[in-house]
Amino acid sequence: MSTPQRLLFVNVRKPPSVSVVFVSYNSGGVLPRAIASVPETHQVVVVDNASPEGTNWVEGLQRPVDLLRLETNRGFGTACNAGARAARGDYVLFLNPDAVLEAGTIPTLLEAVKRYGDPGIFMPSIIGENGRPMRKEGSILEPVPRKRRLKAQEMVGDYCTRFVHGAAFLMERRAFLAMGGFDEAIFLYHEDDDLALRALRSYIPITVVADARVVHAGGKSSTASWRQTFRISRFKKHSERYVLGKYGASRGKAAECLYLAAGCLLSVLMFDIHRLMIRSGKIAGLFDTLPSPPEPSEDRSQGRPGDRPGDRPPAMRRP
Repeated sequence: MSTPQRLLFVNVRKPPSVSVVFVSYNSGGVLPRAIASVPETHQVVVVDNASPEGTNWVEGLQRPVDLLRLETNRGFGTACNAGARAARGDYVLFLNPDAVLEAGTIPTLLEAVKRYGDPGIFMPSIIGENGRPMRKEGSILEPVPRKRRLKAQEMVGDYCTRFVHGAAFLMERRAFLAMGGFDEAIFLYHEDDDLALRALRSYIPITVVADARVVHAGGKSSTASWRQTFRISRFKKHSERYVLGKYGASRGKAAECLYLAAGCLLSVLMFDIHRLMIRSGKIAGLFDTLPSPPEPSEDRSQGRPGDRPGDRPPAMRRP
């Protein structure tokens, strides 16, 4: 009679997968370089916001991508949410079209997830093309005076922050969607400020992972023009007004309009068309009609009714 053999079952857990999501609007000039920086083992999702220049640049790519074409330009946050829904990875890494991953960035971010745990928002160190760090050190909801900002030599290793830099961050896909993703009423800019505040009020920490690095050109995600500068500035003012109103921090229009008008006059006298487009775009956005922000009781992602940007949750765990 033969002796029964003991079977050894080993539970081998598959490493988490990451999908990288890009949002494109006339970004064909920079996107191929950004996509090329993503290791081929990771899914790439590109959401095109009805770019007038089209998406013919896809034909020159050296790797496959999942291209989601929206029929109209619905804004950055809405496109990011669509990309997250189309992603197959356990985690989504949102990356600007003019940003490039350095080697090892994704594994380093995943090591940080393993070290600190979920849910969380994990940001790489974002470096400008000039080699200088591009840290997010304040927002329209929580401005931080320059004298109170940390110097580079004061930060060693990973650290927690209260601000999300929308150019690059990683989050568990299910957690991102569970908190509602980006607020789709925000067309462009400050959607990361809103996401950060909602995350903190849900006790989701935001961690900068020092050894994960992304090089960000900044301001090169779409083709530049004076008309485009005017439109972007207008949308930015829309977003600023909406986010401030959402958290009960709206500002008066009269003084700001006077300040911007004086800036327009100065720009004309200096023949500075670029700054004229910025300031005139903001004036236009100051008086446009916006959707009404939700009441605190209607938006559970804002935290407790009556909360304000300065109301901080208990201290987060620190790396």
